[in-house]
Amino acid sequence: MRRVICSIVLVVGLCVALVACSKDESNLLEVPSESIIVPNAGVQGTTTFDSRNITSLTPTSIPNGWTVDNIDMYKGTITVTAPVSFDNEEVRRGFLHLKGYTPIGKTRGVSIFLAIAETIPFNDAANCYVATTPQKRYAFNPMVGGNGDVELATAEIKLLWQTSTDLVEYIDMRENENGAMEASFFIDEDEQNEGRVVAGNALIGAFNSAGEIIWSWHIWVTNNDPSKSAVELNDQIMMNVNLGGEHNSNGSTNGDDIYCSYGMYYQWGRKDPFVGPLAYNFPSNDDDNIYNSDGYRIPLEYVDSTTEQGTVEWATAHPMALIKGYKDNGYDWLYDEHNTELWSASQKSKYDPCPAGWRMPDSSLFANLTIAASDDDLAWSEAQKQYGFNLVVNTEIEREYFFTAQGRRNYLDCRLDIFNDDETLPVPWSGYYWTVTTDGTDAKALYFDLNTATRTENSIDPSRSMQRANAMPVRCVRE
Repeated sequence: MRRVICSIVLVVGLCVALVACSKDESNLLEVPSESIIVPNAGVQGTTTFDSRNITSLTPTSIPNGWTVDNIDMYKGTITVTAPVSFDNEEVRRGFLHLKGYTPIGKTRGVSIFLAIAETIPFNDAANCYVATTPQKRYAFNPMVGGNGDVELATAEIKLLWQTSTDLVEYIDMRENENGAMEASFFIDEDEQNEGRVVAGNALIGAFNSAGEIIWSWHIWVTNNDPSKSAVELNDQIMMNVNLGGEHNSNGSTNGDDIYCSYGMYYQWGRKDPFVGPLAYNFPSNDDDNIYNSDGYRIPLEYVDSTTEQGTVEWATAHPMALIKGYKDNGYDWLYDEHNTELWSASQKSKYDPCPAGWRMPDSSLFANLTIAASDDDLAWSEAQKQYGFNLVVNTEIEREYFFTAQGRRNYLDCRLDIFNDDETLPVPWSGYYWTVTTDGTDAKALYFDLNTATRTENSIDPSRSMQRANAMPVRCVRE
């Protein structure tokens, strides 16, 4: 259970700029740690800064009620105190602006965002953390990966990508009040929708002292807590939304509803998510936009599986790289093995992509699923619009489960593909969902599609063998 602690976050946003004269690269003013936590109003908070050729640092604008207590140029620290009360228009959040001066009169500026917020700690380690509440600071242990069973020598953490700019803000790592290292990030409010977050996904990387990625965590930002909408299927509790999705479209023909239900794509056995298409109806095979911490769009990588790149270690260190299937190894993304323990049914593995309390399903979750008669009888032109089917269990036809059909990233080149493999009768969409169950060189997945010739030949296979280099959606089940 999460423990909510009232705290004050001093969130530091860099906007380093020259204010006078031309750029001098010998001058430096940076704040590497982006947030500090104090227990309550009126308590001091401190952050550090790095400077070179800066002789003094002066506040130029302070939020009402906040005070700057000390700027120590020798130690490189800035200490502030939050308002004690809010009776005289003191503010809970605002920007502190400071100006640094060089010996020859040039200036550099930093802006520091001050806010009172709650901290929500993730007490249970996982490869995915779910953030559902805006204007909160979320915290987790950056020194362990997986389910807490992977020890990490993390020197710093950084944003690797996010699906919209300013989705996950003010990423920081520092000692907490107990002397343990703590990673944190801040989720702000949607400016257009009070009380809601901007839904999306992000990836935070752990780096060692040599600057190498040693682990990464998926941050799933959503307005719909997936644990509250879970459903029972074949005696298991299943998320009723795809991992990384905002909601279940439930057969809606609205493009936004469909698109927001797609979620992330995963190669079999890998913990890290990959984005889907730029638009719900795949007008091209373009990937969705992702952005770095500076707000610039960045691409995914597509690499061949080789003796170097086709390993678990390389994949872990390159979470933005899709690894193409290697023909001589059954189109696994691994070059010379089929590791059946990367995802496991016996216990949640350290590479499981689901949040704490959830795990990847085995093929029993989808046993006996078939297309609901109401959907199977739809006119083809109508069925095509909903991008998915309501599925039912043969013995419980009164209960329907809607699964979107957002295609896959195929095993040959890892590009997005929403059509099936039939060269003579390609369908307009097809659905795939991974399980942990393996079948020799392949792994099992739920598969279904819409037939273009006659609706009576719509296809479904609850346990289809698929090459492991495919990247597909996931439905997590409760542990």
